Amino acid sequence: MDHSKTPGRLSCLIATGALLIVTAACGEGDGSQGPTGRASGDLVVAVATEPSTLDPQLVNDRSSRIVTDNVFETLLVRDGSSQIQPRLADRYERVDDTTWRFALHPGVTFHDGTPFNADAVVFSIERIIDEEFDTQRTSYTEGITGAKKIDDQTVDILTEEKNPVLPAQMTSIPMVPPSADKTFGHDVVVGTGPYTFKAWQRGREIQLARNDSYWGEKASIPAFTVRVVPDAQTALSALQAGEVDLVFDLFPEQAKLAPQVKEIKAADFSYIAFNTHKKELSDPRVRRAMNLAVDKKMLAETIYQGHASPNQAQNLAQGMLGFNAGLTPFPYDPEQAKKLLTEAGYANGFDIELHVPIGRYSKGEESADFVSSALGAIGIRAKVVKHDWNDYRTLGRVKGTEAGAFDLKYGWNSNEWFDAARIKSHITCAGASSKYCNEKVDALIKAGGESFDQAQRQRDYEQMWAELNEDPYSIYLLQQHYIFGASKRLVWDPRPDDSYFVATMRLTT
Repeated sequence: MDHSKTPGRLSCLIATGALLIVTAACGEGDGSQGPTGRASGDLVVAVATEPSTLDPQLVNDRSSRIVTDNVFETLLVRDGSSQIQPRLADRYERVDDTTWRFALHPGVTFHDGTPFNADAVVFSIERIIDEEFDTQRTSYTEGITGAKKIDDQTVDILTEEKNPVLPAQMTSIPMVPPSADKTFGHDVVVGTGPYTFKAWQRGREIQLARNDSYWGEKASIPAFTVRVVPDAQTALSALQAGEVDLVFDLFPEQAKLAPQVKEIKAADFSYIAFNTHKKELSDPRVRRAMNLAVDKKMLAETIYQGHASPNQAQNLAQGMLGFNAGLTPFPYDPEQAKKLLTEAGYANGFDIELHVPIGRYSKGEESADFVSSALGAIGIRAKVVKHDWNDYRTLGRVKGTEAGAFDLKYGWNSNEWFDAARIKSHITCAGASSKYCNEKVDALIKAGGESFDQAQRQRDYEQMWAELNEDPYSIYLLQQHYIFGASKRLVWDPRPDDSYFVATMRLTT
């Protein structure tokens, strides 16, 4: 399997199947708008939460990714039609069941002049899989055991067992220079990408400039700024005034007020994860009852005003490997839910806490309140507890068997791999993000993750999702849509994998 292609600028997204782009403009612009105090050719992006770090191997949230996607690069990348293509590696092939070989693009350097070579790849892989490196990206490194230099331009990535998703993993592991230490990602932010880090004014903005020595095709936008604007109305007003060009997570009710709205059905699925180690949540009947208690269609139509869709009781969409077409959303049936609770010994319900981050997910807090009300209608008294995003990320990873573990956790599960293997860390007994344990599920995800036969993998994962309906790990909510507000002059199509390549954007003049 030799995948050769000349690296170049990513193409615009092609809408297919469940991954649909909708672009709407409110009037025509003359392209002259631009924030006061910056060059008219520069881009300004507004985000609601500030990154905790710009070390791309530590975190992976949208507010940091708009920076790190442009400063750092990966060996492989998905193009606009979601196909895996070369990036820092020109070619790759599977050598044996546990070894994949990558031929690196020659002549690439980091922004500080350090060569990008096999040593840098080995360092990057060994760094992110080190158990003492407190990464929140463990789901991206499952099964990788190390890397080995063959020569300066050739490197092997090693896996514990057969690993058919290794190429997809290589689209998710950024390469960093061998000098990266514990201070990396704060004052020192050095990658190989088309933009370079310039400054970070904490609590305010991050500034980047085009890398005119970039090894690939140069970006058209000379510089861009990521501005922290926690208040959604302030962000919209800034967009309307021409002070920013792109606003993340536009509220559904704001869409009609933006100069231009960009919307896409995303590879992101909202859910309420159960801590099944908690006594009240240990019985599958209780968890099925909680799924039956929530009217997903109403949630999509009211809270999201139609800018979301009930998912089919699985964190996948049509066209993704492992999608079980035989499953449908749990119906809204509160009476059946009450019967299941009674059978499980909870006719009078119970008290529980539902944890949600503030400002991280579009309408996340409102969704948590909606679910809390729905559970209350069947006797489950779910108190909503709201957290600062950075606190939530840390607290949410406390193991289900440990003190302080969340009972219920609202989140979105992204699937940039378009493959059921992506959810492994959320549903396996030893998963870093899991508070659930089912030996049948473990066996099926192991089988699917160790076969190079894609048809067999599809069958394994279909069975896995069927089991996860009988014994749910979460309340399955919605396939989310990303809604962006854009200035009239911004030419760009969003991607379902939640990546943000400014080099694919253009500003009209």
